Amino acid sequence: MKIAVLGSTGLTGRLVVARALERGHEVVALARRPEQVRMPEEARVPASANLRVVRANVTEPGSVAVAVEGADVVVSGLGVTRKQDPAVLSEGARQIASAGPRVIWLTSLGMGGTQGALGAFNGALLKRVLRHEWDAKDAADRAVREAGGTTVHAGPLTDGPYRGNGHLVRAEEFAPRLIPPRAPRAGIAALMVAEAETPRFADAAGIALFENR
Repeated sequence: MKIAVLGSTGLTGRLVVARALERGHEVVALARRPEQVRMPEEARVPASANLRVVRANVTEPGSVAVAVEGADVVVSGLGVTRKQDPAVLSEGARQIASAGPRVIWLTSLGMGGTQGALGAFNGALLKRVLRHEWDAKDAADRAVREAGGTTVHAGPLTDGPYRGNGHLVRAEEFAPRLIPPRAPRAGIAALMVAEAETPRFADAAGIALFENR
C-alpha cells in the first residue's frame, strides 16, 4: 500500500511514517521543509528505500494534490502552533479531501464529530483552550468526513510507550467522560495506520481509547 503522510515532520507524523514503514508500506512524506523529515529514534526500521520525501505546502495551491497522486490513502498528523495561521488545517483538509485518496485525519476529542463527548463543562473548557484553532479544526473535520474519510479523535497526547492496548470506537458508542482519555502518540500512529490498512470508519469519527493492561 502507498501511504502519504501529511505533517510528517511533527511529533505524531514522524511516528506515522515510522509505523507505516515498519508495516512494509511505501511511504510518501509530505513536508514544507523536506530536510526536516527524520526517522524518530524509537523507530524499529532504518531509513528505508520505501520512503520518499516530497515538498508540499498547503499554502501553495496544487502542491499537495501533486504530492499525493497515486497514493492509496493520506494519513494526517497535521497540527499548528499558536503562532501559526490555523487556516492551514482547514485548507489542508480541503485540499487533501479533493485530491482523491481516502483520508485519515487526526483531530481533538470533544469537537467536530465528537462534540459533547467530554460533557458540557469540559466541552466548553476545551473550546476555550482551542479557541485559536477551533473553527479551522471544525471545518477540517467536516471536509474530511464529507469526502468519505475518517477523523480520529484523541485526548491529550503523550510521548509514552504504546503497549498494543488501543482501539477506535465510534463516536455514538462513547459514553461522555469528565476526564478525557490520554493517548500515546505511538499508539495513535499505530491506530491510524491500521485504519489505513483495514478501513472500519469510512465517513465516520473514531475515538481513540487506550485501556490499562
